[in-house]
Amino acid sequence: MLGDANFENYFLLVLLRLAGADVVFEKHGARHIDFRQCDKKLGKKDGLFVLKRPPCPEWMSRTFYKQCTPEELTVRAIKSRKRIIMTTLVDDKRYTRAEINALYLRRWHVELDLRSMKTLMKMDVLRCKSPDMVRKEISVHLLAYNLLRALMARTAQIAGQTPREISFKATQQTLQDFHSILLRADHPAGVIEDMLNIMAEHQVGNRPGRSEPRAVKRRPKAFPKLQHTRSKA
Repeated sequence: MLGDANFENYFLLVLLRLAGADVVFEKHGARHIDFRQCDKKLGKKDGLFVLKRPPCPEWMSRTFYKQCTPEELTVRAIKSRKRIIMTTLVDDKRYTRAEINALYLRRWHVELDLRSMKTLMKMDVLRCKSPDMVRKEISVHLLAYNLLRALMARTAQIAGQTPREISFKATQQTLQDFHSILLRADHPAGVIEDMLNIMAEHQVGNRPGRSEPRAVKRRPKAFPKLQHTRSKA
């Protein structure tokens, strides 16, 4: 499981290990790591640390705390440029430092996937008013998103690529262009094949180590917000 610094805490690490999952998280800001004091040195800025069990949190039962959470947990810390990566992949022979660094960088796909749903699929502003309708609106967006991802996976399989190499935006636009053709087609199999071939032509570039600023690109309008109906305003 990949995650940012929000998820790197002792009890989540323990729960994921109990579920049989290894983790690669960024170090939490409150945790102090000094590589000069690591319990076992594996390389430069690479070592094993033994974490002590914190007090029982409010959301966890005392029984589970005593019976299921160990008093110590061994994790591996790796310094990578400006960040420190914490992982339960402690075997440095099987999992090299470079492989773990490359694995953590793939976490950025989470941000890109959220951007695809919010920006490209217009999910950034929900228009329904009641909680039930908002849930339905989100569900429909996710249904369409999964449909596009399934098309990307099928396209990648035909083209001998990975799904991440196919452009999400191009897949969305191609499906929209073929929508009316598919509805009128007597034999849609050939049309679908042509559509998938067109999707396979649009590949995303290789952009390793990309960093995007957290800034708003679109400038706000210099007008007051419309907070009532137009007739009332």
